Amino acid sequence: MENLTQKRKFYNTDDSGKVFLLAILFQLLLSFLSSALSSQIASSNNIPVEQIKTNVWYIIALSLINFLIYVLLFVFYGKYKNIDFRASKLNFKQKPTNYLLAVAIGIIVLLGCQYIVGLYTSLLKNMGYPLQEELSINPTNFGSFTLAVFLLGLLPAIGEELIFRGVVLNGLRKRFSPPVAVILSSCLFALMHGNLQQLLYPFILGMVMAWIVVRTGSIVISMVVHFVNNFIAILFEYLKNTTGFSMDLPNVWWSYILSVLLFLLTFALLFIIDTFVFKHKEEGEIEEKEQKTSIFLYIAFGVILFLFLIFTILQFASK
Repeated sequence: MENLTQKRKFYNTDDSGKVFLLAILFQLLLSFLSSALSSQIASSNNIPVEQIKTNVWYIIALSLINFLIYVLLFVFYGKYKNIDFRASKLNFKQKPTNYLLAVAIGIIVLLGCQYIVGLYTSLLKNMGYPLQEELSINPTNFGSFTLAVFLLGLLPAIGEELIFRGVVLNGLRKRFSPPVAVILSSCLFALMHGNLQQLLYPFILGMVMAWIVVRTGSIVISMVVHFVNNFIAILFEYLKNTTGFSMDLPNVWWSYILSVLLFLLTFALLFIIDTFVFKHKEEGEIEEKEQKTSIFLYIAFGVILFLFLIFTILQFASK
């Protein structure tokens, strides 16, 4: 343990790499244990293992444990390394306009990118990639909708932001320029999802949320963007199930053009916000940069790329 009389007020690339590797380790351990347990229960009761994995109590337990892994990793790593929690930019003192902008950005990104992501998903399907349900809880009534918002909307928005924007991004900013740190942290965030289906949109959303942190100096604002994005996605699924309302486009030529135009419009709006609202300011600018990149960051990228490749091969093989 670092014996410092004064807490360190920043993360570095060593912290980014180590925390990411620990997150991978705990995620793999959780996946192994939950799979082993569900297989044992299914075998003992002579029922399909999928019946266990789709059980609402199983999903609740897994979601809560996953959330606790992120929060406890954030807290205990900071204590072990004697790092001030404010190094993560957990800053609630923001202008009201920043919170309103976060809500608007969360909506803009989801609505503007959903169709281009749909095209990407269709491409994977045509390539023979086995697609999965994106929501583990299907919101068919208000109760399941509320549960989905809490487990799939709120908890990831808090836990993932603490790790990926709080530690990983801010550690990368100690070594790299803001654009490079934003891209690298977004790559790690996307690859952490572990499958091709969830590669494109987490990368896009990761960049947006990392950009928000750089501009506002607060992961609280990125948490709001993350939650709003998740909430709208769950809300659309709920409305589709209960009323038949759907935002889906018909599979015709003009829908492809519209998808690309909406995608471009989304980033045009974000550019306008960046230029005229944030005015390209970098809040909490890192004055003294690191001169070397930690070996643990290289290891983190190597491990997650290897695992992603293995998971992708297994997904195609399972078809």
